[in-house]
Amino acid sequence: MATVPKVLLHGSGAIGTIYVYLLQKAGCHVTAVCRSNYEAATAHGFVIDSELYGKGIRIRPSIVRTPAEAVGNGPYDYVIVCTKALPEAKTAETIAPAVTERTTCIVLIQNGIGIEDEYAERFPDNPLVSCVVYLPTTQVEPGRIEMANFELLEVGTFPASAYNSHANVKEAADTLLAKLKEGGSNVNFYSDIQEKRWNKLLLNASWNPICALTLSRDVAFLASSAAGEKLVSDVMQEVVAISQALGYTAITPAMAEDQMTRATDRKGGRGIEPSMLVDVLNGRRMEVEFILGVPVKVAKSLGVDVPRMETLYAISKALDEATALRQPGKSLTGDEVVKHEQKPSVAEDGKNAAFRGHLERFQYSSSNTNAEGTSTIPQRVTRKRPLVDNDDDAKPATSAAPAEKRRQSSRYAPPSTYAHLPKLTDILEPNLVCIFVGTNPGIRTATAGHAYAHPSNLFWKLLHSSGCTDVRLRPEDDVNLPLWFAMGNTNIVERPSKDAAQLSKTEMAAGTPILEEKVRRYRPEAVCIVGKGIWEAVWRWRYKREIKKGEWKYGWQDDKERMGKEDGWEGARVYVTTSSSGVSASTRPAEKEEVWRPFGEWVCGRRKERYGSKGRLAEGMFMREAVSAVERDDQAIA
Repeated sequence: MATVPKVLLHGSGAIGTIYVYLLQKAGCHVTAVCRSNYEAATAHGFVIDSELYGKGIRIRPSIVRTPAEAVGNGPYDYVIVCTKALPEAKTAETIAPAVTERTTCIVLIQNGIGIEDEYAERFPDNPLVSCVVYLPTTQVEPGRIEMANFELLEVGTFPASAYNSHANVKEAADTLLAKLKEGGSNVNFYSDIQEKRWNKLLLNASWNPICALTLSRDVAFLASSAAGEKLVSDVMQEVVAISQALGYTAITPAMAEDQMTRATDRKGGRGIEPSMLVDVLNGRRMEVEFILGVPVKVAKSLGVDVPRMETLYAISKALDEATALRQPGKSLTGDEVVKHEQKPSVAEDGKNAAFRGHLERFQYSSSNTNAEGTSTIPQRVTRKRPLVDNDDDAKPATSAAPAEKRRQSSRYAPPSTYAHLPKLTDILEPNLVCIFVGTNPGIRTATAGHAYAHPSNLFWKLLHSSGCTDVRLRPEDDVNLPLWFAMGNTNIVERPSKDAAQLSKTEMAAGTPILEEKVRRYRPEAVCIVGKGIWEAVWRWRYKREIKKGEWKYGWQDDKERMGKEDGWEGARVYVTTSSSGVSASTRPAEKEEVWRPFGEWVCGRRKERYGSKGRLAEGMFMREAVSAVERDDQAIA
């Protein structure tokens, strides 16, 4: 990174201009993208009257109309986005000319949930920093900013794991924080910025739409009727319910009550004018989707009832359409929105590309899938009726559905798509004979809380037929693998998805150092990589290139490829097997067993050397119950 960081700030309105000032004060070279205030800023610069930083502050950054026009001042270390978060704006594409691949850090200072997906899709290899801002400021006229006596910026990386797994992401985030602090910002770093986003949603999802719909400031709405306070409070409690269902237990009902008290304490004053209200008064589009639409969709996926937020979303969406499409002094007739009705919104059925984050260019297309196959609905599998890939239902191959639809592949889906699903716990203990490494938990596995839980997955069958276990186990027996067979399980990517195609190559490779650290910590004799694609990801991380044809092989890898090596330990041997997916067409079950068998024989032999003739650590009632349960399942399937 340059000694003097170059920053492009896209959206130099009220909030953006304050950060232009702070970054210039810290010695950064700042170029500001201006739109409505371009003429005034070009002629006179900006004037800031702040109760916190001082009155009559004048700044003159480089001014451009578009990021494309700003290219000549680059290359940029940071592109900071301070515009409203609107899916239709396609801001990621707008800033693309000023972004240097793999180098430029993209910083989002925007409201809402799920805003990062568009940028992660467009720039999968660039550092991405997500920020939550509290900054009461207004552009009272073009180029003139008035600010109160408070500023708070909460910062974190996206995804959260990138800070520890990518050195360039950590450097970019740390440098940004240092420069902002040097300029006078009250900035703080958080390991999971999404919790802070949901925290701010307490205010955004309640006051923003309510004030916009009623054309009233907060205290004016509270004074309008006795029911007003209860409505705002109930909306806040719905946000609390979603947050807690996501695991953000620090966001509590008491926190919502505290926010409500702050508003009621302002009664008798002029009140606050939220951004959505300002947008409506000025005939501008509102941030409806990311403040209400996405949270409502998340709530539905979690089974959380949010009737007030759904109502606010529906009405706010209609108002937003009317603001954009109606003629002055006239209502919408209906035919103006026909085209819009053909494009489902983010909050509807999840088909909106901006939310789903489809990323065809970087689709992971190796032969392995995730730790269970691709179907998402629990269903018995018969050997005569194999399942096909279908995101809505698991149907037999003889289904009348068109073959083209059945074979449709998945595409990249950002972490927010399945953020509501629980994480799968690693089954790891020190000094095991081996640990198995899957790609990531599938939907069924994450829901069940046990590895390889989808009925179509062959993992437990292959474990038995290869000799890794002398009995057939069930997914719920995964917790007993260390006790019974000196084996463990983990994944290279922690987050769930429908299948491996919904992961990016970047996050697959980024899981390698985390996996290496697990191996160093627990020191198994061997690591079994369950799928070619996982080993390709490890190779990309280690050698910064794709694996060549002559370098690839199933089975035991060369001794130099041991994992977890450190002083005093040579590391664990590596064996690569086929994917255990039962719906993978690249290898037949018999071919899978052929690849798995040598590893099973080795595992069985090592256990016998360690623990005796049976090669099993534990015996007794629980083992017999597990075997009986599998036998009953097999009889039912047959």
